[in-house]
Amino acid sequence: MLLSTEGFDLQVAISKNIGELVEIARITTEPWFLLEKLQERLSETVEMADANRELGLELLSGPTQTLASSGGRLSEIILRIEAEIGTTIRANKHQLMAVKKILDCPVSFVWGPPGTGKTSTLGLSVASLVHEGETVLILSHSNTAVDTAMQSMARYLHKTSYYKEGLIVRFGIGSEETYGLYPMVDIRGIAKKQNATLVAKIDALGKERTRIIKRLRDSDLSEKQKQVLQNRVAVIKTELQPLKQLIRDKLSELVSHAVVVGCTFSKASIAEEIFGRQFDAVIIDEASMAYIPHCIYAATLARKRIAVFGDHRQLGPICQSDTDAANQWLKRDIFDESGVTKTANGIGGENGMILLKTQYRMHPSISSIPNTIFYDNVLEDGELLTDKCATIVQGEPNPGHPLVYYDLGERFASCFREEESHSRFNPISALIAVDIAMRAQRSGIEGIGIITPYKAQSRLIHRVIQDCRLDGILSSTVHRFQGSERSLIVFDTVESHPQTKIGKLLAGGMKSTAARLANVAVSRAQGKFVFLANNTYIRNQIDHFSVFRKFNDRLYNNSERVDISHALLGETWSFELPGLTYFPSRTSARDQINKDLAGARHTVAIDWPSSFGTQEFFSPFCIRQGTNILYRGWGKFRDSIKLQNVRYWQTDSFSDDALIGLDQEILWICFSPKGKSTPCLRIHLPKAVALLHSFLQLAPTDHGPIEGDIHVFGTCGICRNPLWYQPSLHCNGQPRVACVKHPQEGRKMTKGDATKLAQLTKTICEVCNSALIGKQNGANGKIFLGCSQKGCKGSLDIGQLV
Repeated sequence: MLLSTEGFDLQVAISKNIGELVEIARITTEPWFLLEKLQERLSETVEMADANRELGLELLSGPTQTLASSGGRLSEIILRIEAEIGTTIRANKHQLMAVKKILDCPVSFVWGPPGTGKTSTLGLSVASLVHEGETVLILSHSNTAVDTAMQSMARYLHKTSYYKEGLIVRFGIGSEETYGLYPMVDIRGIAKKQNATLVAKIDALGKERTRIIKRLRDSDLSEKQKQVLQNRVAVIKTELQPLKQLIRDKLSELVSHAVVVGCTFSKASIAEEIFGRQFDAVIIDEASMAYIPHCIYAATLARKRIAVFGDHRQLGPICQSDTDAANQWLKRDIFDESGVTKTANGIGGENGMILLKTQYRMHPSISSIPNTIFYDNVLEDGELLTDKCATIVQGEPNPGHPLVYYDLGERFASCFREEESHSRFNPISALIAVDIAMRAQRSGIEGIGIITPYKAQSRLIHRVIQDCRLDGILSSTVHRFQGSERSLIVFDTVESHPQTKIGKLLAGGMKSTAARLANVAVSRAQGKFVFLANNTYIRNQIDHFSVFRKFNDRLYNNSERVDISHALLGETWSFELPGLTYFPSRTSARDQINKDLAGARHTVAIDWPSSFGTQEFFSPFCIRQGTNILYRGWGKFRDSIKLQNVRYWQTDSFSDDALIGLDQEILWICFSPKGKSTPCLRIHLPKAVALLHSFLQLAPTDHGPIEGDIHVFGTCGICRNPLWYQPSLHCNGQPRVACVKHPQEGRKMTKGDATKLAQLTKTICEVCNSALIGKQNGANGKIFLGCSQKGCKGSLDIGQLV
C-alpha cells in the first residue's frame, strides 16, 4: 500500500517483514488507463445533450471573432477587484488585452513566453469571469501547474464570500505549501474548517495506526502482543471506512457546488464531480504540454467559452508511442492543431492570439538568450530588472556574472545510460552541479534549482542533495520544472563521452524537443544561469544548424567560463561538498583506499577495465576474510592482486574509469587508470552511492547471499540446522537440498538454489570465466548450471560440484 510520496521517495506498507535491507525493488504503474477514461468521456459527448461539442470544434479551428466589446466593462471589473483586495492591479496593456479577449470571445489563445506574467494574467482573467457571475474550471496537465494557477487566482478572490464559504476549490492532491496564504482554496483546508470534528477523528485514528505499525516492527514483541496490536489495526481500519466515506461525500458536494474548481486533466477525466457538470468557462494552463484530445474534452465542459494559456515554444506533450495516431493527436499541441502558430509572429490581429510581450523575470543578459534564439527578438525587458537581480548576480558562483559556463572538458565526466530505462546519467557532472548550488546557497542566495534533461540524472542529484542535507535546493527534470522559476538555475546537460551520439532530447532544429527544452531551461532563471556541459563533445556531436548547438555556442561566447578539467588538474578548484575527496593521483589515494577496503563489512564491488594500476593501488591483504568481492572487467584482475574470494561475474567493464564500491556506501572512481598520475575521487554519500551502485551495475541484479551465509537454502524443520546440497540424494537425476542429520527434511533444488550454490562454491564458467546460473532442461526438467553470458554455451552438471 502506498502511504506517501515526497520527491523521489515513496513510503509503502507491505504485508510481511522482508528484512532490513532490500537490494532492489521494482514498482510499476500503468497510466494508460487515464487515456482510456478520456476516450470514454469523449465518446459520451455524442449522447450528452449538454456537452458543448460545437465549442470543441471551434477550438480546433483557432481563435474566434470578438462577439461583444467589454471596453468599459473590464475597467469596472478591475475597479471592483481592486476595491475588494485593497491593492492596485498592475497589469500592462498586453495583459489587459488578453483578459478583454477572454471576456469577449468563445475561443481565445494567450501566448505567454517566460516571465511575461502569464499566470498573473490567468488569475486576473478568472477573477474577472467570477465577477461577471460565471463559473470557471481551471485545468492543466500537472498538479504543480494547477497549484500555481489556483494561487494566482486566489490573490484576486481571497476577500470574496466565495472564498470564505469554500466555493473556490482545488480538487485533487495539491502541494500543502502552495496554500499557506490561501488555505480555503485547498479542498483539505476547506474540509478541515467545515468538518473539524470529523477530520480530527480521522487524523487521530490514522496516527494511532501508524504508531502501531511502527511498534509491530520491534523484534522484542511476543506473539500474543503482536496479535493484540494487529487486532487493533483491524478495528481502526473498520472504524475509518465509514468516516472516510463520509468525508469523501462532503468533498464531492463541495466540488459540485463550487464557483471555481481547479484540477488536472486526469482528474477531470475520472471524477464524476467534473464530467458530471458544466462550467460557464474553462481555462487551460500550460497548454503546450496538454494532449489535443484533453483540450477538446475540456471545451465540451464549457457553456460559453474556453481560454488557452501557454507557450508553444516551450515543452510539448510527453508521448513515447510512435503510431500515426499518437504522432497526430498526442505529440502535437493545440496551438499547432488550431493553426495559430502559422501567424504567431504576426502578433495579434482579430483572429490572432494575444502575445504577452514584456518579461519581468530574467536579468537582461539571461533573457537575451531565449529572446534571440527562440522569440525573434520580439520580447521586451521590464524596468529595473538589472537592479532587481543585482544581489543574485553578485553571489556565488562567479560573483558579478549572470551567465556562467562550466566546461566539463574531456578528462573526467563520463556519461552512461541506466540499464532499465536507458536514461542518461553522469556522476561527476551531478556532483559538480550540487557543489555549485551549495556554494551559491552559502553565499546567501535563496531559491536554487538544478535541472537536467534526464530522469536518471535528476534522481542522482536528488540523492546527493539528500545526503548533504541541502534544504532549499530543488532538483528536477526540465519537463517537471516548466512553469517554475528560481533565483539561480544550474542546468546540467549530462551529455559526454563515451556516448557515441547525442541524446534524442538534445537533437534537432527549431521545431524539435531540443529547442523547447533549451528554452525552458534557460528561462527558469531570474538572476543567474549556470550551464554545465562538455563543450568539445557537444561541438563534435551536433552540427551548426541544430538548435542546441546554437544554444551552447551562444552561452559559451557570452558567459564567464570555467574549465573544470584544467581547474581540477591544476588544483585551482576543489569540491566543497561533504563526503567528497579529490586525489590528484592514485599514489596519493592509496592509503585511503586500502583503509576503506579494510573497513568493508559486507561487499567490495569492483569494475576494473585494464591491467594498469592494480599492483600499486591495491593491498589485497587488508580485505577482511569473508568479505564478498564482486568483480567485472579485465579477466586477469583476480590473479594480479591474488585475491581468493572474488566472484567474477561479467567480462566487460562498464566504463573506461575504474570503479570500486564498498558496502554500497563508498564509491571510488579512478579516472582512466592507464597512468600513475591519473586522479581519483572518493564519494562517501550513502544514498547517492547506493543508487550509483545500481546505475553502474557494480553487482548483478540476481546476486545471491553474502559470503559466509550458510542458511541460504533454508533450515531443517526438526533440528534447525541449515539445508545444503546433498550429492547422494539425487532423485531421478534431480539434485536435492536436505539436512545432513535428517535427509528426509529436504526438497528438489530450484534454478535459484543452483545459482546460489555456484556463487557460494565460487564456481565459474570454464569457457569464459563468467558467472554460472541455474537453468532447467526443457526436455527432462533437470536443473543444471549454465553460463550467464549470452552466446556462451558453457555448462556444468551440478553433480560435478564438490
